[in-house]
Amino acid sequence: MTDRLLVRDVLVLDAASAPARKDVLVAGTRIAEVRTPAATVEPDMRVIDGRDRLLIPGLVNAHTHSPLNVLKGTGDVLSHPAFMWLNQADTAGRSADEIRLSCLLGCIEHLRNGTTAVVDHFPEQGFAAADVDAVVDAYDTSGLRALVALRIFDEPYSDIDPPGGLPDSVAEHNPLTPPPLADSLALIEDAIARHDGAAGGRVRLCPAPSNPSRCSDALLSAVRDIAERHDTAVHMHLLETRVQAEIAQARYGTTMVAHLERLGLLTGRLSCAHTIWIGDEDIARMAAGGAIAVHNPESNLKLGAGISPVARMLAAGMRVALGTDGASTNDNLDLHEVMRIAVMLQRPGESDRRRWPTTTDALTMATLCGAAVMRCDGLGRIIPGAPADFVLHDLTAPFWTPLNDPLTQLVFGASGSTVDTVVVDGRVLVEGGKILAFDPEPVLREARDLVKHLRARNARLHGLAATIAAALP
Repeated sequence: MTDRLLVRDVLVLDAASAPARKDVLVAGTRIAEVRTPAATVEPDMRVIDGRDRLLIPGLVNAHTHSPLNVLKGTGDVLSHPAFMWLNQADTAGRSADEIRLSCLLGCIEHLRNGTTAVVDHFPEQGFAAADVDAVVDAYDTSGLRALVALRIFDEPYSDIDPPGGLPDSVAEHNPLTPPPLADSLALIEDAIARHDGAAGGRVRLCPAPSNPSRCSDALLSAVRDIAERHDTAVHMHLLETRVQAEIAQARYGTTMVAHLERLGLLTGRLSCAHTIWIGDEDIARMAAGGAIAVHNPESNLKLGAGISPVARMLAAGMRVALGTDGASTNDNLDLHEVMRIAVMLQRPGESDRRRWPTTTDALTMATLCGAAVMRCDGLGRIIPGAPADFVLHDLTAPFWTPLNDPLTQLVFGASGSTVDTVVVDGRVLVEGGKILAFDPEPVLREARDLVKHLRARNARLHGLAATIAAALP
């Protein structure tokens, strides 16, 4: 099989270049050449006809949770605290095979929606080495690029406990009780040593504090040291709720961002999901340090958590990536929707249209800034030397007809429904809308069976979660 691929005579668009008709040549895992369409084709080259296609960089989902992929439609009018308790009840006690299945289910959505890289904040609670093995194997099987961000915390979830704490009868069964810090750190070190750079470099691992309000300074300092020692990213939730901001002031006498800066974490390694309850001084701190916010507008809206000040972040020179968050707070994994809402949500209330995020901002967030979270050089561009991760949309679909402005139509109206071809690392994973990397049908069938058993298996935890949720604001 040849490792040379030609996408011939295709309309190419990325966030840094205007649309232009090109030939895109791939050699191995990299884009070798982007040239004016040629009349001849070199021998021993696989050819994809790019006429009536739009080629864009693969989208980067910079924050999601693969254990939640089987939990679509499990909540409607839920506050963030209530959601957190129910989430834990739904994810407790899964086997490694079930973890792999949930991950592969999400991979089906990612591939069909043109997402080629994923930051998976995994798992929802304490994990074993076999759990990490399972999720790494799933991403290897899928062909996707992934950053598996290993979640860690060592403080109670004080921001979701009812006032006055939990009753003793409930606290002893609390599924959110953290494992010993030394054990968690050892697991992360071992996982990074065994799996970082797996799947030919497509799968990376990194430490990922759940949220700094749930982490001791000892944990946060250890995470900083692990990331520096192994040259990895650091990923975390940050300031998703007003209560989390209040906890920081009460605990440290300053903001959470200022505290992270004191600990040496506010660098280009750090990406922070949500980042809603943040002021201008802290935006300036994050921009100066190179830290990246990951905007999850659909999840934030569904949980009523707030609206991240993305327009102010962009104006301050801060990098902002995009994520779907977990499927239980979004209910699908289509980044096209996230791009659209991320831009539109910043416009009401701002009379100066010069401050509005643009369609170029949207594509930058969904590609280049997501690539920065992944720490993958060149990802997000269609240029020679860049990783060969790209997507072809079918321009014959009614939505794209007539083609007045490819970028505007991509951001304000497109969906995964017109994704025809997906290439990651030079390998064609989707063609003609069909997944080639693995057979999705057994995964879909097994996922339907799994969800029937989860609630019954964790009935006691569900009862506990319902009781606690009723006591929460």
